Amino acid sequence: MTQWRFLWSAAFAGSVLALSGCATMHGPGQEAATPSRPPLQTFNHTMFHLNMGLYDYVLEPVSTGYKAVTPGFVRTGVSNVFSNVGMPYIFINDFLQGRVQQGMEDMSRFLVNSVFGLGGLFDVADRLDLPMHDNSLGVTLGVWGVPQGPYLVLPFYGPSSLRSLPGLAMVMFTGPAYYVTSTPAQYALTGMGIINTGYVDGPKIRMVQEAVDPYQFMRNAWEQHEQYLISGGVVSKSQLLEGLSLPPAAASAGSPAASESSPQKKGKH
Repeated sequence: MTQWRFLWSAAFAGSVLALSGCATMHGPGQEAATPSRPPLQTFNHTMFHLNMGLYDYVLEPVSTGYKAVTPGFVRTGVSNVFSNVGMPYIFINDFLQGRVQQGMEDMSRFLVNSVFGLGGLFDVADRLDLPMHDNSLGVTLGVWGVPQGPYLVLPFYGPSSLRSLPGLAMVMFTGPAYYVTSTPAQYALTGMGIINTGYVDGPKIRMVQEAVDPYQFMRNAWEQHEQYLISGGVVSKSQLLEGLSLPPAAASAGSPAASESSPQKKGKH
């Protein structure tokens, strides 16, 4: 789909920036200044505020209009379809991680909803107590021992990392919508997918915006969720508290915690 080709281009550009940022960290004359400066900090903050602005002034108004003109059962059906077409990406990664039972559950969920739920329009698998899992190629690489690398905020996509970038290509090639040959159909599916994403993710985005430090909250939540998936749901209480805690209010301006924190988001919430 056109949407995913664009996202992959953005991801590639982000990976180039990440690699150049890593190389710059250890360049001549940087020894004293760079150890306390998180990689890609300026780029990530810029992309974070860009994404929040796009949500505030584009996605949220469109989502509000979408809710106003469509019945609830239609919105639920659309969300079910987009969730179902993403299931192959999830169960392929289940199997790549050696989590056979989880993979069988996710594959069964996909087949049941595709056949008996009319392409996923109805969530029949939920009535059969087939759970829905979250997974990605970034998680698979983490299970295999690949380090996360620099944290990265992608334009129009959100939180990610250098390790997660190849997953964008895998999403594109495992999604059946990619193989639609009609250009008008591609545009229609892309537009509907964007609208559905804004509608489904709206509550989570507003929760981020209402945090004391929205940028740091989003980063902590994403990294903690990634670690939760890599560990198979085994996260200690200390890890959870560490992942969700915000930088101390008394941190000095020159400390690493303070340098990673963003100013309060201004404008619309």
